[in-house]
Amino acid sequence: MHAFVIFFLSLGPVCAGIAYLTVVRPLRLARMVRYALGGVLLACSLKFTWFGLASGKVFQPELPAGVIHVLSVMHDFVLALAGLGVVWTLGRLAWHVLGGGAWRARPVPPAGGEKDVTRRRVLAGALACVAAGGSAKGVYDGVRLPDIVEVTLEFPNLPPAFDGYRVAQLSDLHISAAARVDRTVGVVNLVNACKPDLIVITGDIVDGSVAARQADVAPLADLRAPDGVMGCTGNHEYYSGWDAWRDVFFYHGIRMLENDGTLLCRGKDVVAVLGINDPMSRNPNVRNALRKVPKDVFKILLSHRPTRLEEHASRGIHLQLSGHTHGGAARGLDRFVARVNEGHVRGIYREYGMTLYVNSGTGQWAGFPARFGVPPEITLLTLRKAPI
Repeated sequence: MHAFVIFFLSLGPVCAGIAYLTVVRPLRLARMVRYALGGVLLACSLKFTWFGLASGKVFQPELPAGVIHVLSVMHDFVLALAGLGVVWTLGRLAWHVLGGGAWRARPVPPAGGEKDVTRRRVLAGALACVAAGGSAKGVYDGVRLPDIVEVTLEFPNLPPAFDGYRVAQLSDLHISAAARVDRTVGVVNLVNACKPDLIVITGDIVDGSVAARQADVAPLADLRAPDGVMGCTGNHEYYSGWDAWRDVFFYHGIRMLENDGTLLCRGKDVVAVLGINDPMSRNPNVRNALRKVPKDVFKILLSHRPTRLEEHASRGIHLQLSGHTHGGAARGLDRFVARVNEGHVRGIYREYGMTLYVNSGTGQWAGFPARFGVPPEITLLTLRKAPI
């Protein structure tokens, strides 16, 4: 946890330094102008510090949603500008290597080379505009209402009565000061319009205490499906005081499966829905979840993290529904996120004789609300019986 905190607190200032060295310093501006721009970059990069100073909470800020979003745009602007600055610098270096001119970390124009300086300043301004626009669009895509993603999954051993069974999956709602009651209402309306047979929530429902978030969570009580609403815990439930939230979710009609399972019946046909605790609880136990489930029953497992597939397959799981990754949040970054989640980041995977579906996240954590090319989603899964 300490490494996690250090990483997020240092990422912004480090990127501010990179942006200063790669974009600002080479422009031959007056010293005070350069220092002023460096100060602006540093101030924009200190989002988590401002969260802590303003609300006393670095990762669960209790601030107006608009303030959180503006600070997020500023922070992501610095990260984007640093990335663009590195690309620009590498491009200049490549030009030098290919014989395009002498390399200087801080270019000094030859006599009469003011056009070159102007060209560099125009390009730097364009990079800043791209970084600012991209950051604003990324935050907007992270906090807007999610898309409905329809997925059909076929299983030869699905009981006939469940052919066409519809499961709406939510994951990583992250109901918080940055995603309040109006967004929760919007998500609930979208889910109910899909008319699913079952609604599942695969963890990270809430960020913040019951006292702070109860009103924002309350609309989840309006979720409607014939077989109800079920869920499993994510890591953020334990950051937010799970013992208190357990009773709140139960009151709102959400059956949280804590290393537990239940049976759904359609005539003589049966499907089991299981849920395991997030590893943050230190006791995820799929064996315990299976204790009341007959061996030959079709099994759906709710597991926040898209991991441990080999173990789950060996226990007879047929379909695992997960989240946690937010789909990688950005194209390119998703490859790194996949590597720390056993190769899984979003969509369908078939491994060890079982199927995994990873939801890209219905919401987004206030710490990094931006999404780039990976929109938020509500998954509507239709289960089909495949020919044997």
